[in-house]
Amino acid sequence: MKIEYADLVYLNRELKKRGTRYHIAYKNEDTACLEPPGECCLTEKREEDARDCIREYYRRKHAAVRFSGDGLYFSLEEEREAGERSDGLVGL
Repeated sequence: MKIEYADLVYLNRELKKRGTRYHIAYKNEDTACLEPPGECCLTEKREEDARDCIREYYRRKHAAVRFSGDGLYFSLEEEREAGERSDGLVGL
């Protein structure tokens, strides 16, 4: 599922509003990058808040978010596709 640039603009505003200090960059039409703040601001809570914000937004758009193993990249799947996954990793 393609990632719309307008969605990233909205999400970056939300991340700023929530004080996560994370930023989303557009890698390509299928992948975005969650860029962490500087080391002094990097906390597990902020990282979790940023991921939750992204998941909530796309859930409302009927899409599941799939993060890479390092948590820095994500892609989207339609909810029905995610529900059909056999590995149980829905919306990670």
